Amino acid sequence: MANMFSDLEGLRIAMAMEARGRDFYQQAYQQSPNPDHKELFLWLKNEEIHHLARFTALYNMIESRKEAHSADYLFDPETSRYLTVIAEEHVFPKPYDAGKHIAGLNSVQAVLAAAMQAEKDSVLFYDELATRAKFAEARDVFRLLKGEEQVHVVKLREMIEAWA
Repeated sequence: MANMFSDLEGLRIAMAMEARGRDFYQQAYQQSPNPDHKELFLWLKNEEIHHLARFTALYNMIESRKEAHSADYLFDPETSRYLTVIAEEHVFPKPYDAGKHIAGLNSVQAVLAAAMQAEKDSVLFYDELATRAKFAEARDVFRLLKGEEQVHVVKLREMIEAWA
């Protein structure tokens, strides 16, 4: 049962993803020579901070409910395995790897492409969590944040195309 997901586990992973996204975009901001990209990375970092705060508040609210700890609130084994695969990498690199990861990308376009892939992975993760959420509040937040992550994907794509 250790790998079984619930809304709480999904939120815990989402919180870790957003924290890593914040750190990734901070590193990208610091390493980017382009003022327009710096502005985008700062905006994305602030979005991740906002998402982390929302997930933390929701986690604390749901965690306080007795039913949140019931086996009835676990996702089915197939969903749990799928989410585990997505969550294993936590979408963004670990904080201590973020700077090294970004430095290994040989252009701002490569950083933008890596960020876009991470945002796409976030969309998939939040979509699955929204579909499977047991608590309406969690479902609503996952759907909302999925939409916000989709906006990030589009903005990043526009930046990549502008550099092409």
